[in-house]
Amino acid sequence: MESPIIAQLPRGHRMDRQFGIIYDRQPAQSDDLTQIDGIRTRESVLLNQLGIYCFGQVALWRHREIVAIAGELQVPVSRIIDEGWSEQGKQLCRPEPAAAGSLPASILRTCLLLACALLIGFSTVYLMGRQRNEALTGILSADITSIRVPADAHLTEVHAKPGDEVFSGQPLLTLEKVEHVQLIENQEKLVRNLEREMKRLEAQAAIEIEWRTRDVERELLRVRQQVAQRESDRQTAARERTARSVVSQTTVGSSETTKSTGTPVSTVSSRSSRGVPVTTVSRRPQTGGLVFFSGSSGQSSPISPAKPASPMLPSQDEVPMPVAELQPTPATEPIRIAMAPEPSVTDSPAPLAADPIIDSLQSEQTRLEAVKTSLPTTVGEALGMTALKTHLEDQSATLEKMKSVSRDVVVESPVYGVVGQVRFRKGDDLPAGEIMLRILHTDRRYIVVHLPTRRVHEMEPGHEVELLFPGNEAYRGQVVDKAMVADSTAENGETLAAVRIEPVGRVWPTVPVGSQVDVISLRE
Repeated sequence: MESPIIAQLPRGHRMDRQFGIIYDRQPAQSDDLTQIDGIRTRESVLLNQLGIYCFGQVALWRHREIVAIAGELQVPVSRIIDEGWSEQGKQLCRPEPAAAGSLPASILRTCLLLACALLIGFSTVYLMGRQRNEALTGILSADITSIRVPADAHLTEVHAKPGDEVFSGQPLLTLEKVEHVQLIENQEKLVRNLEREMKRLEAQAAIEIEWRTRDVERELLRVRQQVAQRESDRQTAARERTARSVVSQTTVGSSETTKSTGTPVSTVSSRSSRGVPVTTVSRRPQTGGLVFFSGSSGQSSPISPAKPASPMLPSQDEVPMPVAELQPTPATEPIRIAMAPEPSVTDSPAPLAADPIIDSLQSEQTRLEAVKTSLPTTVGEALGMTALKTHLEDQSATLEKMKSVSRDVVVESPVYGVVGQVRFRKGDDLPAGEIMLRILHTDRRYIVVHLPTRRVHEMEPGHEVELLFPGNEAYRGQVVDKAMVADSTAENGETLAAVRIEPVGRVWPTVPVGSQVDVISLRE
């Protein structure tokens, strides 16, 4: 059975390891594969694209070819087997048995038969010619899906070219969003401006902090000196009060000694001049007196038995002399020096009373130290650095977020079809709303004929017409729609109505959409 089938196939076929016998180009004689039950227009188109045009090719399919064809058609293998595509192909391509008989025995009979055949042929052609109407010109069209630019973009990659078959979801183009790039550039410019302003404020703040710090430190030094001076004065006053108390006690003790012994006591005062201790001895003509020495005032004065001299008011006869030179006068009695009692080690100094001036100065010192510590923050806030820094951080975070978002947009095919036109090339800038690509639905092709309204009765929905494609290939079509309103006017003034014609029978040849096709309406 296979040999007669192969012999019936047109020339130009070859054997493919995957799909069996195929053609690289459409043969001169091809079959209408839609006659096989289960093969519709879509499957017929896809089979033609694989190089399968004849029933014999389908009849020779084995299991390997059926599996490969099912994958290309995106149909189950069980469907091809259950519907019996291969068996139907064998029945459709089976050669008709040759008619039995022999040529006429005589030449006269042969000539008569030839003459009758010619007469019948001419008559048939004449009758068919009378049944034809004047040919009309139609335009081959197809359902078209136009893909437009969603926003201003830059074309970075083209994944499909005209004539390519594409499926739903297949990448077609890659665009770079110009608006997103512009937003990133504007954001980068804003961040740079904020950084420059931040550096300017930092420099101004450094200068401001420096001279304000000097003022605060100068004021702090003054307050500290005042506190130290005040503390020193208080301690000096306390020591003087203590010394006066000791002198008073010593004077009282000396008076009591004089009364008890009857011997005057000479007072010896010790002074300090540049760190050298000096003792002033009061010499009196009286003998037997006492010399009183004051450790606080550094004065000495003799005290007569009758009237003791004041320890705080030295006499004019007092002669300062070093302590080492104090020697007892041989003519007089030895000088007895009344020494002030040394304070006990265990005695603790009396606590000083609170000084409101010192407290005020210390409060001022604490305030100035706090001002010095908070000076950078205060200056920064006064110059607006804190708010500017927060704004800069927010804008920098926004910039990083914008950079992390992909700028590329992949345009995918929304439908199945053939790429009919790509209007731009790689590197072009695309304005928003512009048509950048068209997809033709090859399985939904049709012919539009503008029929004069005087001939609208020649094409009614359901009537078949003859079509002559480029190359004078004859095909058939069927009228499926006729406009009830004239939508255009011819050059001669005739009104025209659009008529739509769709395929019927053999699959139409692959010719560019927009080609002119002669449409011949057949009379009933």
